Amino acid sequence: MRVVLFCWLLLIKSVYASEEPISITLYTEHMPPYSYLEDGQVSGINVELMQQLCQRQKLDCQITLLPWPRAYENAQRHQMSGVFSTSRSAARESMFQWVGPIASDWGYLFRLKGRHDVNPGNLEEAKNYKLAIARGDVYENYFLNLGFEYGLNMLDFATKSEPLRLLMAHRIDLVVGSKRSLRSWLREQQLPEDSAEPIIILQDVGDNYLALNRAFPPELAERMQQELELMQQQGVIDLLIAQYAGQ
Repeated sequence: MRVVLFCWLLLIKSVYASEEPISITLYTEHMPPYSYLEDGQVSGINVELMQQLCQRQKLDCQITLLPWPRAYENAQRHQMSGVFSTSRSAARESMFQWVGPIASDWGYLFRLKGRHDVNPGNLEEAKNYKLAIARGDVYENYFLNLGFEYGLNMLDFATKSEPLRLLMAHRIDLVVGSKRSLRSWLREQQLPEDSAEPIIILQDVGDNYLALNRAFPPELAERMQQELELMQQQGVIDLLIAQYAGQ
């Protein structure tokens, strides 16, 4: 009897060992230092975080960098997919399954350093200035809901970093980003990292998450959530943030 049981255990082990890993496609956008292309490879804080998460869960994860609207749309269309770094807002809550939070930072309104003529004390006063927003970004709806209007006090751009040259030229007044992200965007465009200064914090926008397709296997999403929480406890996210601090 013991011999038969042992043979069954060996058989079951061999079946599971021969299974192909589950394939998942994760989409992201160009948003240094969290995700960007370097020497043809997708890199960044949250890219490495996702890679480590997939490795620990023995998942075959392909990370693809796309413009944000396409990345966001693809994650909603394909079952075995997700998109990061995605702000978890009330409007998006029912559209995805959420794993996180992952690395993120507070958002701010920034002005060009020294532009004391751009001096809103709150978001209502900010309507008197020209604000740059990336199309499809969570902050687009955020500011539209606050009463900002395209053609009046809001201009849209393909990426978050695109308007920085216009900010330097005084052609727009305000941009949105985190302190960590804005330093990376300025560095990327070979501009001084202290060119912009934060003036208003945006505290009521959700943290960044991995947003998985609604039809993604929920038990696998839960496994990934538990693994990520373990990684947080082990300090993995803090180590990645420190690793990219000078890049």
